[in-house]
Amino acid sequence: MSTCPFCLIVAGSDPEVREVARNDAVVVFFPTEPAVLGHCMVVPRRHVEQFSDLNSDEVAQVMLSAQTMSKSLQNTVQPDGINIVQSNGEVATQSVPHIYVHVLPRWKGDPVGDFGPPETNYSETDKDRTLANLRAATVLSTGSLSPEDRRQHLTFAQSVISRMVQSSASAIIWLLPVVSAAYGYAFTQSSAAMAVLGIVATLVFGMLDIGYLRIERRYHDLYERIAAGDIGVEPYSLDYRKPSDTRKTSFVEHCSTILTWAVWPFYGAFLVTESVAFILAL
Repeated sequence: MSTCPFCLIVAGSDPEVREVARNDAVVVFFPTEPAVLGHCMVVPRRHVEQFSDLNSDEVAQVMLSAQTMSKSLQNTVQPDGINIVQSNGEVATQSVPHIYVHVLPRWKGDPVGDFGPPETNYSETDKDRTLANLRAATVLSTGSLSPEDRRQHLTFAQSVISRMVQSSASAIIWLLPVVSAAYGYAFTQSSAAMAVLGIVATLVFGMLDIGYLRIERRYHDLYERIAAGDIGVEPYSLDYRKPSDTRKTSFVEHCSTILTWAVWPFYGAFLVTESVAFILAL
């Protein structure tokens, strides 16, 4: 629709728009006059004026994109809070007849102000009547996977676990001849350079192996969450990350993996042997 400003943005015809990201379903951009720095708008690519007219896939894409932007804002601008706002109709402050969702980072004392409603005094009878009408008219989608879908989801997670196990084994297979040759030559020829080569090779392959083992452990955790029917896991998603994950979490996981019996005795023995070869060569 050529007269809709958001459709122009979707079509890539607005040269002044500050676009954040897009995919096949949505476009994310900064409004012309953001309420705060980082203020984003998520719009579906199809021109739809009412939220109730979106199909189920569009609803999922719009709200998942809003969640993604929420995570991105938390990582980049570190707000005190976030508002996710969707307005329908002029009386509800919808200014453009094209569905959009505001994702607003918030700080204490920012210019946005309060979203809370004023104090009300509706009667208990009115509240009960409205509740009864809504209950009669509403059936929520369960969104749960069928047993067959869950088995397929578990199969996907298990295939990733198997690949991590194979990759870890491959790292060890490549390490053994390289390091054995390096420290054997270092001992017999008193070569400090070959001892250093062995130490570097051990560290490189060790870090690869630790990475594979860490990811394997995370996917084992994801497997268990899928099997338990955790509603926090999206259908068929293989994203093992949790909302609470941070860089500190990743660092702690790497350290805990290094301290496992599958890592430090094996790689530690090589490092000690190569260090001895280096010292003797000197």
